[in-house]
This record gives sequence, C-alpha cells and structure tokens, in this order.
Amino acid sequence: MKFLLKCLGIFLIVYLVLNWVIFLLDDGHIVNYNVGNYSVKEILDKEGYFFILNGENNHLSFKMSHNYNKEEKVLTKLYNKNISGRECFLPIFKGNKVLTDVLCLKDDVLYFAGSLDDSLVDNYFQKYGYNSKRFDDNGEEITVSPTTTLYKNNLSNDNYLALESYTGLTLFNSKDASVRLFDKDVYKKPISIFTDKYYLCADYNSEFSFKNFILVNIVNGEKKNIRSYDDISFDSYIMGAVDGKVYLFDKENKKQYSIDIKNEEVEMIGDKDNIKYYNGKWTVISLNEALSEKKFENKYDIKGYDKIDEIFGNYYLYKKNGDDYLVYMMDKRDDVKTFIFKTSKLTDIVYLKDKIYFKDGNNYSYFSDKGIRRVITNTEFEFNDDISIGVYEK
Repeated sequence: MKFLLKCLGIFLIVYLVLNWVIFLLDDGHIVNYNVGNYSVKEILDKEGYFFILNGENNHLSFKMSHNYNKEEKVLTKLYNKNISGRECFLPIFKGNKVLTDVLCLKDDVLYFAGSLDDSLVDNYFQKYGYNSKRFDDNGEEITVSPTTTLYKNNLSNDNYLALESYTGLTLFNSKDASVRLFDKDVYKKPISIFTDKYYLCADYNSEFSFKNFILVNIVNGEKKNIRSYDDISFDSYIMGAVDGKVYLFDKENKKQYSIDIKNEEVEMIGDKDNIKYYNGKWTVISLNEALSEKKFENKYDIKGYDKIDEIFGNYYLYKKNGDDYLVYMMDKRDDVKTFIFKTSKLTDIVYLKDKIYFKDGNNYSYFSDKGIRRVITNTEFEFNDDISIGVYEK
C-alpha cells in the first residue's frame, strides 16, 4: 500500500511538472467566439491579448496588457452606446472586471475616453462598473531640483529613467542619483544616444576632436570609456543604432565608425566611397547623403504621415497638426487606428512593451492602456530642446 501511494505521489508530481512546462512553452492561442452581437477574435501572444471585434455596423480592435494566465475567452460582455456622435464601447472581462478605458469610435479611429474629456461618456458607463478616475493621472509631485519635478508613483520600479544634465546624467530608480561626465557645463551634445540600457556620448571634455566615447549603464550608473584609435571630429553625428552597435559619421574626415557596446570597440567601417546605411536592411549611400546627416530610418507603405515607427507588432503613425503631431497606434494584424497622444516632437520617443514614453513641452510622460501619466516636468526643456531622456525596462 505504501509503495502504491509513493508511486501515485511520483506520478502526480511528474504530471504537475509536465503541465507547468507545457504552460511555460505555450506560445498563446487564437480563439473565436461571440459576445452579444459581436464576433470576437481573441489572439494571445508574447505581447499580450489582442481582440478584433466585428458587429453589424462597427469594426474595432484593441490590446490589453492584463495577464489572465493564458486563459481563453476572457472578454465576457461588451456595452456600447452612441454618445456625442461616437459609438462608445466598454469591454468587461472575466471576473466582471473593467481593465481598459472606454473606447469611442468615430470616422474609423478609436479614441480612449480619457482623451475626450466627455462627461456624458463617464456618466453613462458608471452603471456598468466604469470609473473614469481610475484612468486619470494622479501622480504625486516630488521636487528633485529647482528645475525638475518627479511624479514618483507614475514611474514603475522596473523602469530606469535617465535625464541629460549639463554635466552628465540624472538617474531615476538607479542606485546612483547622478553621474558626472564633464568638467564643465555642456549645453548641446549632438554626438550622444540612448540605446537599450546605455547612454553613449563623445568625450566633451576634449576640445577639437576626441578619442574616447563615454558609456553609462543607466540601471546601475556604471561608467566606462570606449577608446578609438583615430581622432574623431566633433563635426560628426550619430546615424543610428542596430543590434548593439552605434553608427557614427565623421563629416570632417569623411569616415564612418561603428561603436560596439558589448565588446567596447570602435571600428572604422566606411569612407567616402562606402558608407553603410540601414533601413530594415543594409545598403550604401552617397557621400552627399551622409554629409547632409542622413540617419537610419524605417519606411513603410502607409501614406499621409510624417513619421512611422514599427515595433512590438505595432505601427506608430505621426501626423502633423498645427504645432503638434497626432500619434496613432495600429496593430499589424488589423487596420483600425487608435489615437493615443499628441506631442510637439518627433524625437525622444521610447517604446517599451506596454508603455510609450514621449516628451511634450516641459513634460515627459508615457502612454499605456491605463491612460497618460506624467513622469517628469523639467523647466529646462523650455530653453534647451536638445536635452534628451532615455528609459530602460528591466
């Protein structure tokens, strides 16, 4: 009897372990079902849940970052109502949970209710458990310096943020609060870039040319030098970063360099007759294009936008509107665009898995499916548009 119980115990352990391994290796699922009058296509992959809904008169799609332990058919109800000329939807998930903001559809574009500021939307969906205040920005202000305010509870513990200062970097969530890089104030640093968890810049302690690149790990504040055998002119620019290497073109000496961050090496890879360029694939550009500071980019066949980025299975579409750019998100698996935020700049955009950090005026904020949250306000942004920010998610 004891032997039988022992065998059963072993079989149970093996069964549980095998189920756990299968769970870990599960890449996701695609299931189809109906919710009310809408057909639902639910897709789960490594980026999270994605829903495509089709009704008699409407088509919409949206993502959700909430983790349901890979469960299927997690969308259980869908309330909708035409309000202020928009068809608005409140999805309800397993456990009767409200996990996303109300979505309002107009002219084939989805809007989060938080961006509309329409009290009629808020009031109507309250009876279904919707509370618009859950999606408000309630960041707690903490004064970091006379020019900088941090909204502490808006910065996730696993998000490491670095802000350029005139003498180096100010770090947030790192074990070091700041890293000094320069002996005197440097107001513009065109030869600099944030990539992954690193900040790389030219040694601005030098005067006319430099041999050292300064590398800072923004997670732990560690600082290193990466040395070049050649003197590199300050009349240079960063072309872009690909696969752990940063690419620079020296306009004065007409040479192209790669800086390998992992191996801490600088290599001259091109001259005036062979300048490498990346646009989803490697090509060669002319000297005149390099001298005009042509930077790496991605081009997609989506007309009518001033900038298009593709990352994590989404297109991010930037369209000029007066002094600002309206930013839309479109999943590659569907053609529905969702308006997510507006910004005055096309630079200083950082894409993480479930957040997009962006700079707008004196504020540096992020967008997620819970709304827009301010992280930092810095009055220096008003006077110096060249101050950059980097974010890394651990």
